[in-house]
Amino acid sequence: MQKQVPRFSVIIPAFNEARRLPVYLEKVLAYFDSLSVAYEVIVVDDGSTDGTSAIVQHFREQNANVRLIRLQQNHGKGHAVKTGMLEASGQLRLFADADGATPIAELQRLVHEIEGGADVAVASRALRTDTCTVQTRLSRKMIGSVYNFIVRMLAVGGISDTQCGFKLFSAEPATAVFPLQCIDGFGFDVELLFICRKKGYRIAEVPVNWADVQGTKVKVLRDSVRMFGDVLKIRFNDLRGMYRG
Repeated sequence: MQKQVPRFSVIIPAFNEARRLPVYLEKVLAYFDSLSVAYEVIVVDDGSTDGTSAIVQHFREQNANVRLIRLQQNHGKGHAVKTGMLEASGQLRLFADADGATPIAELQRLVHEIEGGADVAVASRALRTDTCTVQTRLSRKMIGSVYNFIVRMLAVGGISDTQCGFKLFSAEPATAVFPLQCIDGFGFDVELLFICRKKGYRIAEVPVNWADVQGTKVKVLRDSVRMFGDVLKIRFNDLRGMYRG
């Protein structure tokens, strides 16, 4: 019997997430089970040194929709997301942070945009509505705003928040864009959106509920400097023709 094509693929990059991942993974599985649709959840263990893989394997034994990809070395969030996306087969492909800062139920807001004609839907903490709340530290918000301004000037205009780790791709752009991704670090979000724009895909930015979760691995000042370097790398890669496909 031919295997059913999943409606959804969810890619969760995880590096030393033995504490935070189980809570979110339980919520993700419960959400999709309630939808009664075919789905797969791909957790990419990015060289963890704690019990992340063992925890995912336990979930795998209880639910056949869970898959584990274990990388022997830590390469970076971008590399982990790319690895999972290249293994995904769903009609709609989401990558989501392991901390659960964006509740999985917010996926429906993104799906609505895809069904309305968008190729890619990205969650945003910068766009505000009466139905969404964003809880974050002031320092993170301020530095994030400066970084997003630089991104809009140098790489991807018209998107207020490129860095929220909750992005949904329909299958065709996912298949076309992720093989061209070069950046392994946190700047990969900008690179993906830059490539999408070059290829003419329609991107929808969607306000979501979001809450800062204790235990983040993001070092705001350090990683902002690195991501600025990644923005320059994107422009250089583009000049070299690396995103033509």
